[in-house]
Amino acid sequence: MAESGPPTTIAVSTQLSRVLWKIHELEATLATYDATHAELLEQRLVQYEELLSETRDMLKRRSATADASLAEEVQRNTLEGRKVPEELVRALDAGVNPDEYLRETFKACRRDNQISKGKCEALQLLFANLLADSAEVFPQDAAEYRKLLGL
Repeated sequence: MAESGPPTTIAVSTQLSRVLWKIHELEATLATYDATHAELLEQRLVQYEELLSETRDMLKRRSATADASLAEEVQRNTLEGRKVPEELVRALDAGVNPDEYLRETFKACRRDNQISKGKCEALQLLFANLLADSAEVFPQDAAEYRKLLGL
């Protein structure tokens, strides 16, 4: 196996299956061993040794690339450089189920969103009422203002 890059998980799995099959063949040969099987046993032992050597090389290549990716994964899985809400940490320390915390936080966000939506609608209504009232008192100025706003 002359691969340039690191072996895939499937390649390692296939190679290990081949080694296990070769062990099975050796066991079968040894179970029925007599002097006539000496040449077959020697051939299977040589094949087994070659497979082990290939597997060892494959795992070394995989390990070399895994060390680099492991360092990156450890970096990615740390909290360094990430902001975690203090409320979440407090809730987890208090033994609150994270799913329950998420549900409650989502409900609170929806409630706050509805409150904000109501305030926005109230401000829009206030603006419309002020514009209507100003149009009654100052019709020319209100028309000019509406023109500037593009209404």
